[in-house]
Amino acid sequence: MVNKEEILPDRDFALELLRRLKVPLSVRRHSEKVADKAIEIANKVKKAKLDVNLIEIGALLHDIGRSKTHGFNHALIGGKLLRQRGFSDKLARICETHILGGLDKQDAKKVGLPEKDYLPITLEEKIICLADKHMAGTREVSIQARFNRWFQKYGRSKILLKSKKRIEHIQKEIEELM
Repeated sequence: MVNKEEILPDRDFALELLRRLKVPLSVRRHSEKVADKAIEIANKVKKAKLDVNLIEIGALLHDIGRSKTHGFNHALIGGKLLRQRGFSDKLARICETHILGGLDKQDAKKVGLPEKDYLPITLEEKIICLADKHMAGTREVSIQARFNRWFQKYGRSKILLKSKKRIEHIQKEIEELM
């Protein structure tokens, strides 16, 4: 019997699932670029063992919850959609932990999510979270540029400042493994 933790769709199935759930084309294109960037980052990591298949599929499906909403809770909806389909909890956690730089309990509560930590823990989660922050739509940007755009749009809020610091820490942690 296959362990549920090992159930991952392949790339074609993941892309078809996004289409079937009517994830907007712009979000699907973004997700493909995030997957490409995540694989690029993963391939540079030499000092740790990574599940590159999980990284690719997780990156493709990280925004699956945008089939229902574009709010913060798209992360939770994405995790729920994947669990309902019998996919790995590892895959569902990627959805739940990619928003901003991850959210701690206090920040989750402030944005209307259930009060718990949504922080990327595994290297795979961190790589996808980082790759996502490097993509503004389908265009690759620096972390600084991505956050500057959010600061312009939403102001220099405590949540965004904490998120930026968290992402910079994740980036440094991953670079030290290269």
